[in-house]
Amino acid sequence: MEIEILRVLKQAPGMRFSSKEIGRIVDRKVFRENPHWARPILEKLAGERLIWKDEGYYLCPTEEQKARLRLTPEPLSSQDIPTHQLPPRM
Repeated sequence: MEIEILRVLKQAPGMRFSSKEIGRIVDRKVFRENPHWARPILEKLAGERLIWKDEGYYLCPTEEQKARLRLTPEPLSSQDIPTHQLPPRM
């Protein structure tokens, strides 16, 4: 599942996703049984620094974001990072 989660995040670099959104996108069947199934995997990936965690959201940083973080000591503002939102379910 780690590879599928990374694939989703890398398709939209720089876009923030909640753990529930990622869980729903990657595997809807598992999501229906446990909406929080992706959180431990995301925490592991964030701990390995493959992805970033920002205020409860997860993202795969762009090269521009990585360079900006190296140049400025203060963290990126959440206002600078777009958030992904799924369309409402009917």
